[in-house]
Amino acid sequence: MGKKDKKQGKKQGKKDLGTTQETQEAQKAVSSGVRTLTLAEIQEYLDQGFVHARMIIEMMGGPVEYIQNTLVLFIEKLKQEQGIIILKEDFSEPEKKNKLYLVFAELEMMVKDSATLTFLCFDYMPSSIEIIEPQEFVFRAPDFSGFLNDLQARLHRIDMVVKEGTAHNKNLLRNTNLLLRNLVIVTLSYKGPIALAELSKRIGVGEQELGNFLKEMVHDGWIREEKGRYVAVKK
Repeated sequence: MGKKDKKQGKKQGKKDLGTTQETQEAQKAVSSGVRTLTLAEIQEYLDQGFVHARMIIEMMGGPVEYIQNTLVLFIEKLKQEQGIIILKEDFSEPEKKNKLYLVFAELEMMVKDSATLTFLCFDYMPSSIEIIEPQEFVFRAPDFSGFLNDLQARLHRIDMVVKEGTAHNKNLLRNTNLLLRNLVIVTLSYKGPIALAELSKRIGVGEQELGNFLKEMVHDGWIREEKGRYVAVKK
């Protein structure tokens, strides 16, 4: 190994160490917000209507340092929510899954009430949640009505986002199909009869996907197939 390679190796080593230190510092910052409560204090919160729960939040991605830092920042955001007290937290070591990495954090917390806990599930999508205490819940009709109204409002917002996304995707797919159709027609008009394999190379679309698309164009009368070659139809 030459001097240049050794220098690059040292630089790379320092970079990896720095990233690891950043992750550790970020985790320390999160840990600093953890509160230690006695059993008596936990009981006082339970008497006020708090819920004692355990939650697991998972993330998968890469590179490993990035996904670790992202999870730490995600937990930091959760801690800033109103009505939440983090009692314990435990970050897992990254586990490699094919080319990605799986990390998770296990949190023990006191949550203001069952409604807040429900909305946490909507906003942070934990992979698992366990209610430690209380063992039973009693709802007054006005409180439960308010909870259901808030829940419906969130569901309506989610439904609106999904519908907007679906409409956007349909419009995008339609425009993409129009562009591909025009590209096929222009290519066939200038290059004459072309076989599927050659047309696939010229356009940059896989043979299987393009073949299915060409069948639809033949059916709609935009092109025709002659002895394994495609020809544009003049309209």
